[in-house]
Amino acid sequence: PGEPVLDPMCGSGTFLIEAAEIAAGLLPGRSRDFAFMQLAIFDAARFGMLRMMRKDAQQARFFGSDRDAGAIRMATANATRAGVADQITFQNLSATDIQRPDGPPGLIMCNPPYGGRIGNAKLLYGLYAALGETLRDRFTGWRVGLVTSEAGLAKATGLPFHPKGPAIPHGGLKVWLF
Repeated sequence: PGEPVLDPMCGSGTFLIEAAEIAAGLLPGRSRDFAFMQLAIFDAARFGMLRMMRKDAQQARFFGSDRDAGAIRMATANATRAGVADQITFQNLSATDIQRPDGPPGLIMCNPPYGGRIGNAKLLYGLYAALGETLRDRFTGWRVGLVTSEAGLAKATGLPFHPKGPAIPHGGLKVWLF
């Protein structure tokens, strides 16, 4: 709580929206019905109170950018639907143009392209190197999490990641959190 989160390649805004929801105490599945709601002992009033509980998210700040203006429009619309648009600042910027926000260091979390759609991960090494340089130069003290299917791409950032953990199945690929 209160720690800023930044995604320099936010796409649809998933990381930021989920972080803002967690900071605000918004529960997963809050906008859908569940089978237990049909039980005779179900207390709709109490469950409604649980759904309305929110943490104080005034100190939390979330920042997203993407070079694709369409992605920024989509991320903004997604954040609005999730009820957290007022907590997230989106900008149409390339990852190398991002600036450190005022305030304390936080978490940079991103899921850069890793060649699945492009088909040739070798074309991405320069992008990862530039991202790493930007983060080293402007974000001293921040923690970085990066999702990719290619360990070599993570290494190209020049950032000091922990050893790779177990693979995570994602969309038919195996990815790792660095």
